Amino acid sequence: MVEHLEKRFRFTTSWNYEKEEEWLNGLSAQGLHFKKAGAFNSFFTRNPSVRYTYRLDYQPGLTKERLQEYRDLYQDAGWEYVSSYKGAWHYFRTEWESGDLPKLYTDTESLTEHYKKIQRVIGILMLTNVIIFSTNMVNVLNHYSGVWGIILPVACIYVLLFGLLGYGYVKTGKKIKKITS
Repeated sequence: MVEHLEKRFRFTTSWNYEKEEEWLNGLSAQGLHFKKAGAFNSFFTRNPSVRYTYRLDYQPGLTKERLQEYRDLYQDAGWEYVSSYKGAWHYFRTEWESGDLPKLYTDTESLTEHYKKIQRVIGILMLTNVIIFSTNMVNVLNHYSGVWGIILPVACIYVLLFGLLGYGYVKTGKKIKKITS
């Protein structure tokens, strides 16, 4: 029997992944269960007879062996591995129970390191884009004349990108500060 998948659209930022967890948990309460993530959409199966609690974890660059160890570790703690997105964001679930929802990170040290890892990636993305933007602008201005029609829109896009990444970097920093204080 072929499993019927339902598609739902959603844009989520890495510094606000808890909102995606809330969204997934809300859909599970309605009988939709996460199967696979995409860039702007996710796929679900429908089964109103069960409900899950979903959690996401950011672990990029795991080798095949390390990924298996990682999955086994969470399985031993009662989590089912569902899927991953781009090999970096990993989705777990456990059967829902009333009361406090279980967390993947139960101590402040590991949660702080988790947020720092996300913040480092955002910082690297921001720095890389600053370098790319600066190099491109220098090249364009030195080699072409009358390209302001191109430069202005590209600069506006980069300003928005820098603002978005800067916001994510600061927001993640506030989460780290809240945990450690």
